[in-house]
Amino acid sequence: MDKRHFTTPGLLLGLLLLLFATPDAAAQLTGDTYSAAKQKGTAQVVFSYIETPGFVGKDAASKLSGLCIDMMDAFVLWLKKNEGIDLKPVYEGKDAKDFKAFMGNVKDAQGGVFGLGNITITQERQKAYNFSPPYITNVAILITNKSVATLENRNNIATAFSGLEAVVVRGTTNEARMTELKKSQYPDLKFRYVSSSPEALRLVIEHENLFTSLDFTYYLQAIKDGLPVKRHPAGDESTESFGIIMPKNSDWSPVMARFMKDFVNGADYRKVVASNLGPNALKLLDSVSAQQQ
Repeated sequence: MDKRHFTTPGLLLGLLLLLFATPDAAAQLTGDTYSAAKQKGTAQVVFSYIETPGFVGKDAASKLSGLCIDMMDAFVLWLKKNEGIDLKPVYEGKDAKDFKAFMGNVKDAQGGVFGLGNITITQERQKAYNFSPPYITNVAILITNKSVATLENRNNIATAFSGLEAVVVRGTTNEARMTELKKSQYPDLKFRYVSSSPEALRLVIEHENLFTSLDFTYYLQAIKDGLPVKRHPAGDESTESFGIIMPKNSDWSPVMARFMKDFVNGADYRKVVASNLGPNALKLLDSVSAQQQ
């Protein structure tokens, strides 16, 4: 018998499909559904995260810490008390420094997968993800090197920042803000694209001819670290809020909404915010809230 005939075209095709399909299947994040958790009384879920100062990061001992970590720890306790579910989370940080990849991982996930970090709630993203209710208001800070003269009026930015380029983070609300700025007030503005907010901040610190608009937590961390940055209050924007994301197929949204309502209205909320973001964050958020009233 000719053994070469054992490898049929169909078998070969099947092996090739298995070879190329397995990496994608293994890479997909998957967690238990809420309905299954209610039946079993326990659930294995995934907490995927994007590193964000004060929200998610590793401390000196390489232990995850931050507002989102404390919040999800509270979620675990709340779920046990109110739903009788023993939640067993696994933290996933494979793309913790790549916002676009992180968002894609959660979008393509199945079941009990939660995305943590500075994730702005937008109408466009709500088409692709389930969001929790907001857990904090974001203030987008206009940032330059400290040597740049202070912008007194946002309407004069084309003159005041003449010759400066905007550092833009692709695929984020930073890009949306800068695009709107160029369209409405600074038609000749040139963009320099980067893939992450930390990279944008680094470039602004190193170069006097650049500026950007970043979530307030990056600015506060830069001040804490003594870096040469300047905030331009005339360029502050506070129309955004952060939320936890889940894949569209997730059935965890209703229970997450119930938890978030209790969490943000709880007695310990401000304490958790202050302990992770610092007292200056509370002052900034309070001042913005007062301006909006």
